[in-house]
Amino acid sequence: MQVRTSYTRLLVTDLKACFAFYRDILEFKVIVDATQEGYAEFAAGDMKLAISQRQEMAEIIGSDRLPLHAECQDRAVLVFVVADIETVCHELKQKGIKFTRELMSNPSYDLKTAYIRDPDGNLIGIYQYMI
Repeated sequence: MQVRTSYTRLLVTDLKACFAFYRDILEFKVIVDATQEGYAEFAAGDMKLAISQRQEMAEIIGSDRLPLHAECQDRAVLVFVVADIETVCHELKQKGIKFTRELMSNPSYDLKTAYIRDPDGNLIGIYQYMI
């Protein structure tokens, strides 16, 4: 099977809050604002990030009768590489973002990392290469 990357889509329950988070907090450029219809797209560096209503996808694939929330460990993480992680972390703190995991060095992988969550609880990793 041959594939090419199209975009990553997050299924969210609070589309408006997530839209504002990615637009205003992470400052991603809005490509599509169809929030009234339950969809939005952003340019996130060299990738496209989309968000849409979780309920709509659940109805499409027939999983809308399953529980919306279950306590479990994270199953996915959005990862963004930045040039200056200290500055990015400082800017996010200034915007009131609470960190899931504060800035740390990971010499085994030559990375500095920090983790935050969007309003829907999706885990976001921010990385800087130490090399």
